[in-house]
Amino acid sequence: MSGSEKKSVRTSVILPEEAHARVQALADANDVSAAWVIRAAILRFLEEHGGQTELPLRLPRASRVAV
Repeated sequence: MSGSEKKSVRTSVILPEEAHARVQALADANDVSAAWVIRAAILRFLEEHGGQTELPLRLPRASRVAV
């Protein structure tokens, strides 16, 4: 690997069924993978909010997923 190549790391997430369906629909409509849509969304989110120390979003208590 040359110095200009960036290492990638595989991770997984659990999405609500409706969110998964919406991601898949976006992917299908744009001829890309669901992973591409999720990766693009995360990179955009980090670009916009990456310098912050607090998350710019709060989930309603009923929607929070136990970790």
